Amino acid sequence: MSSVTSLPSDGTVSDLQTGWVSQPDSRGTMGILWSCSSTLFICVWVMLHLNIPARDESFITVTIRRTKWFVMSLLAPELVMLFAGGQWAAACRSVKDMKESGIEDWTMEHAFYAESGGFELHTADMAPFPVTARQLLYLIERGYVSRPHITRAEIWDKSKADRFVKVLAAVQSAWFTLEVIARAAQKLAVTLLELSTLCLMTCTAATLYFWFYKPLDVKTPNTLNSKVTMAEILLRAGEAGKAPYKDTPLDFVEPLDYTSTQFPLNRIWGERRRPLPRIPNDRDSLLHSWNVVVAVSIPTAAFGTLQLIAWNFEFPTRDEQMLWRWTTVANGIVLGTGCALEAAAIIASNYTLSGLRTFNEYKLRWPWSLTFLVPGILYFVARTITIAEVMISLRALPSTCFQTVKWTSFIPHFS
Repeated sequence: MSSVTSLPSDGTVSDLQTGWVSQPDSRGTMGILWSCSSTLFICVWVMLHLNIPARDESFITVTIRRTKWFVMSLLAPELVMLFAGGQWAAACRSVKDMKESGIEDWTMEHAFYAESGGFELHTADMAPFPVTARQLLYLIERGYVSRPHITRAEIWDKSKADRFVKVLAAVQSAWFTLEVIARAAQKLAVTLLELSTLCLMTCTAATLYFWFYKPLDVKTPNTLNSKVTMAEILLRAGEAGKAPYKDTPLDFVEPLDYTSTQFPLNRIWGERRRPLPRIPNDRDSLLHSWNVVVAVSIPTAAFGTLQLIAWNFEFPTRDEQMLWRWTTVANGIVLGTGCALEAAAIIASNYTLSGLRTFNEYKLRWPWSLTFLVPGILYFVARTITIAEVMISLRALPSTCFQTVKWTSFIPHFS
């Protein structure tokens, strides 16, 4: 670094002018907050692949829904991952069923497009409503609608996926992960906020994997016109078609079974129009096989295990450290119990979808509902405490939290 002294016209010496100045070898609390928040925002916003909205929904309604799911992804990322895993399972079933019916060019893109509400059925005697892939196959096999001819390229053309943003999110995530690992290697303290961000990124990555083939931000569905009335379709279905429907007239083929219907307040805040004008994002697609359960369980276990890394972190008080330990263990027990119950459900249902739906019906019956309600409440309380501790721990951090990584120390030196 060099300095130059200049003499003004009056002969006095001015302030020293300097050349290149290196960045200070430290960081501040605001820098930590910015690094974590920007990483979370980019990753979660890119990860969210919501279902297609109803045709008459306003921009404000769609934005509020996306914001709600964005917040949910921050507070309970493993639950969003569970919904994504269920949709992935439904898409895999759809591809298998279509190929067995002779529709060989039905891909995962087609399956996700259908499962997200990409095909809307129009009949003369019923308001339009979206159909799932299984319902679509039912209509095609019986000649009620023509098979929709839409290519993978056309589906992706409707998608708003921005590869540049995805690359940016991947680079940001990789850099953040590398920095946390480097801090640990140099024995520099890592904040709870950074560790929690890393935990959330594991669920985000798994969710993005499940939604890899799902089109992003499609605005309008394709129309399926049927010359057969809905009344005739239900009549030909026999006894199954006579049962009153909850969401759409084709519930007898495959019910939507979305999670929010389990809560009374949904009757006030939820969609009250019938048939439903869109497929809900929280639809329970059923984890029907061991492969799906394992695919969901691994990132869930990683999410809980990474939180245990903070077991011996330096906390502002001893009580806060013990509270973190207890809540982390509680979260792990609840999530582990959930995975075990799903596995038990698969065994009890004899690996059939009808058996799983019967099992799910028991979730809503007293006193069986307590086996899911109590763990859910415990998880919510423990998760709330964990998030609160992440934020309040910033008030008193170890001094090494503010030291930056010396990247040059990783360069081999030869003597």
